Formats: sequence, C-alpha cells, structure tokens
Amino acid sequence: MQNPSLLEIKDLRGGYGGAPVLHGIGLTVESGSVTALLGRNGMGKSSTIRAIMGQLPRSSGAVRLAGRDISELGPHKRARLGIGLVPESRQVFRSLTVREHLEVAARRPASGTGWTTDRLMDLFPVLRKRSKAFGNNLSGGEQQLLVIARALSTNPSLLLLDEPTEGLAPSIVNEIAVLLRQLTREADAPAILLVEQNLRFALSVADRAVVLVSGEVAYDGSAEDLSGRRDVQQSLIGVGAA
Repeated sequence: MQNPSLLEIKDLRGGYGGAPVLHGIGLTVESGSVTALLGRNGMGKSSTIRAIMGQLPRSSGAVRLAGRDISELGPHKRARLGIGLVPESRQVFRSLTVREHLEVAARRPASGTGWTTDRLMDLFPVLRKRSKAFGNNLSGGEQQLLVIARALSTNPSLLLLDEPTEGLAPSIVNEIAVLLRQLTREADAPAILLVEQNLRFALSVADRAVVLVSGEVAYDGSAEDLSGRRDVQQSLIGVGAA
C-alpha cells in the first residue's frame, strides 16, 4: 500500500528577475520515503528546493504540505509547519558549540519528545564527542553532520537536503549514506527530498528518483529502476553525474 503524499507540487513555475527557471514542475514526496531530485547542473534542482521553502518567486502552481496549500506562505511560516532545510552552504555558526547549535534550533512536537539533543547525539556519535567544539573548529564532514542534526532538531515532517555530500571525502559520504538509511528506519523519520550530484550515493539511499531537464520533470520513477537504466542516466543526467 502506497504511503500518503506529504509534499505535493503541481505545475510549479517560477524564476529570478523575470527569467523563468521552473517550467511546470510536478512531483510528490511520500511520508517515510526518500526522493532524490537529480539532473545536470543548472537544471533547476536547487531552485525547486528554494521554491518549496518559499525563497524563489513563484509565477503559478501550488505547493501543498500534508494537504495544506502553503504557496502563499513565507519561508519562516513554512518552517514552522514542519519543513527542515539543510542548505548547500551549511551556514554553521563559528561562535556556537555543537550542543548550542542543536539547542538553539530545537523545536519540540506537540506530542512526544521527538528529536531531543541527546537523541540526536545518539544518532550522530561524532557530535557527542565534539559537543563542546565550536563551529569553526569542525571539519567539513563534521559540519555537514551538524547541519543535518540541527535541521532534525526542529522536528520536521519534511527534510530538504541540498547537496549534502558536496566536497566531502568518500568516507564521510559513506557515513552520511549509512546515517540516512538509519534515519529512515526511525518511527518518526521525516520524508526526505534529496538534491545530490553524486548519483551513486543518491540512488543508494533513495526510494524514488526524479530527474529534471531544463526546469521540467523528465523522469519520475523508482530509484532501483533508474539504477539499472544506464541509457536514461546517460541521456538525462550524464553517467557519473547528477
């Protein structure tokens, strides 16, 4: 039985300064699933993330979260409704410790304890070891783990990951893959929309894959199917890239 769609995007169009970037995007993200948003550089992947967060000017179309139309809401209101963002730029605060990052961002759900600081440190053991370290003293990999944990501390129902493995060593990429697989097994795991350049990584953690070409959806299917379709990878993405 198919899980209900937590995120629904219908005929979404928008751009920057009058220049259109998204040309009628339509996709869904199901509760408890990981959806990989793929495509060559400049195809509209990060712009789609910004549109979901309300940071990209929208000309038409709709964004729905758990059945609610949030198309007219600002980014802060969308965040309060349960959208967590891990930005490509990381945006770690140099003067805050690891623990302070998690405590400042924390937002508890109405029922249950959700993603507490201690629970997050259980999920991210390296952060417990580095809990007193300041943001500017963390490695790139540690910073990436921190911003994922920080987004989870808001207890989102939808987690947006924008290029989480960019510039990281293969060992850290593998660690993030293991982490995401573990996260999806948690009872209250958020639905995840993953924008990623590393095709192998993306398909190893995703349930579904959506490929954008020039701001339009060119493929929408199972990640397993795309993994075996080298012809589609070559024509729409370029082998080894996303």
